[in-house]
Amino acid sequence: MKLEECKKCQYHYKLQRDDILCEFNGGFNYRVITHDKKGAPVVVGCPLEIPIAKKDSSIVANNMKFLVNIS
Repeated sequence: MKLEECKKCQYHYKLQRDDILCEFNGGFNYRVITHDKKGAPVVVGCPLEIPIAKKDSSIVANNMKFLVNIS
């Protein structure tokens, strides 16, 4: 994520010398700042840009029939 986008993020807390304080996980986490090939500052490891595997948490009646004994 570009540094300017990070500063506008709702989880951005504070810009420091070479890192960012982020409140994404409910606490403070450090995110490192580096520069891309053009020299623009970018934030490394932004949690909004890391793909998270979606778990299938839906409850399907057919899968839950063992919980109910309907006779």
